[in-house]
Amino acid sequence: MAGTVQILGFGAQQTVGAIDVPTDILQPALSATAAAVATAGTIATTGVTVARVSPAAAVTGVILEPGDDPGKRRSVINEAAAANSVTFAAAATSNVAAGTAAVIAGQARLDLVWDPFLALWV
Repeated sequence: MAGTVQILGFGAQQTVGAIDVPTDILQPALSATAAAVATAGTIATTGVTVARVSPAAAVTGVILEPGDDPGKRRSVINEAAAANSVTFAAAATSNVAAGTAAVIAGQARLDLVWDPFLALWV
């Protein structure tokens, strides 16, 4: 889904060009709730730009739903207490290039971009 942004010239307000911009850039879509992701659980990203999670304890082996659009951006926000970190599984399982090195502490965020050539979030 895309919106249109008009680029206006100086002086007279005439349109000098228009580009299609994905709607999620203009108004990011946050997940409605902070999912209580569990160990080896999957974080859904379909239909959202910002996926909110809130694990009850530190979790490991987490999977991020694969991307579907080249260059698509996603953020994952961990709204839990600082000690309740989210650690992703190995890259081949988690879809996150950094694999187990990708850790989101509680009350922190991880920003990612889908790389279709790697078929991973980077």
